[in-house]
Amino acid sequence: MKKRILEYDMLKFFAIILVVLSHSTYYKITSNFGGFDFGGIDYQYLIRDNKVMIIYKVLDKLKQILYYFHMPMFMALSGTFYYLQVRNNKWISFNMLYKNKIKRLLIPFIIFSVLYTLPLKYFSNYFQNITLIRAISGQVFLLGNSHLWYLYALFIIFLLAYYILRIEINIFTYVILYFAHFISSKITLALISAPLQYFFWFSLGFLFESKREKWNDRILKNNWITILLGFSFIIFVLVYHYIKGEYRLVSKFLLDILAILGSLFVYNISFLMSKYTTIENSKFYKLIVLNGLGIYIFSDTLNYFILHIIYLFGGDFMFSPVGVVSLVVIRFVVTLFGGLLITIIFKKVFKNYNWLVN
Repeated sequence: MKKRILEYDMLKFFAIILVVLSHSTYYKITSNFGGFDFGGIDYQYLIRDNKVMIIYKVLDKLKQILYYFHMPMFMALSGTFYYLQVRNNKWISFNMLYKNKIKRLLIPFIIFSVLYTLPLKYFSNYFQNITLIRAISGQVFLLGNSHLWYLYALFIIFLLAYYILRIEINIFTYVILYFAHFISSKITLALISAPLQYFFWFSLGFLFESKREKWNDRILKNNWITILLGFSFIIFVLVYHYIKGEYRLVSKFLLDILAILGSLFVYNISFLMSKYTTIENSKFYKLIVLNGLGIYIFSDTLNYFILHIIYLFGGDFMFSPVGVVSLVVIRFVVTLFGGLLITIIFKKVFKNYNWLVN
C-alpha cells in the first residue's frame, strides 16, 4: 500500500473547499452558448438596492481573490503527483498514460458534461433560446461556461507532460512553459488556451515535489515564512487592484505572483496542520479527500438549480442584504454536501464505474 503524503491530502481538502466556496457567489453568467445573460435573466441586474449591491460586490471581490490562486494550486497539486509517478516509473510508455487519462479524465468530462451538467443546467433555465446541438457543443467543446474544463485541460497537460517534464529538467523549459502560459490569454478557443494556461502551474507542482522536503524543513525552522507569505499576498492584492486598469502586462505578471504566493501560503498551512492537528482523523475530512473529484464534478452545476429555485419561489429574498449573504452560505453547504452525496450514491449504484469519479 502506497504511503500517503499527509500535507498533500490536507492541501487537497482546502483546495476542494475553496473551489466550492468560490463557485457560491455569482449571480450572473454570460455565454453565447447558454447563460443567464443570453436568455435575458441576469440576477445581478435585478439587484436594485445600493446597499445590497455593495454587499454583493464585496462577496464577488472575495471570490476573485480566491480565483487568483485556487485553480493554479489545483493544477500544481496534480503536478506533484505526476512527479511521484515519474520517479516511480509508473508510465513506461505514452500509450499506457494515454489510455489511463482517457479513462480517468476525458471520458468523465464527456459523460458528465452531457448526462449531468447539461440536463441540470437546462432545468435551471440556463439554455434559454438555445438549440440542443448548440447547448451540447458549448459544453463539450468549452465554447460556453463549463467548470469541467479542468478535466479536459488536465488530460491534454498529462499528454504534453510525458514528453516535456523529466526528473532532471532545465530552467529553459520552464521559461518556455511560462511564455506559453503568458500568451494563452490571447487565444480565444478554450480547448487550446486552457491547457497552455495551466501547464505552467502543473510544471511548478512537478518542480515543487522535488524540493518539498527541504521546503518543509524551512517551514518548521522558520515560522516567519508562512506569515511573510500571507502578508505578501495581501500587499500584492492591494497593488494589483490599484494598477490593474493601467498596466495590463504588469497586472498579468502580478496575478502570477499572487497565484504562487496564495498556493504556497495554503500549502504551508496544510503542512503545519498535518503536523500539529488531528483533523485528518475526522470523518468529514476523510470523506472530502476521498471524494474530491466527484465533489468537483457534481457541485458547481447545483448552483444554477439553487439560484433558479430561489428566484422562482423565494420572492425578493435573494435581493435583500440578508439574502445575498445567506445564499452564499446556503449554496456552499448545499453544493458541497450535495456533490458529496451524489458522489457516494454514484459509487454505490455504479460500482463498476467508480473510476469515473475517483
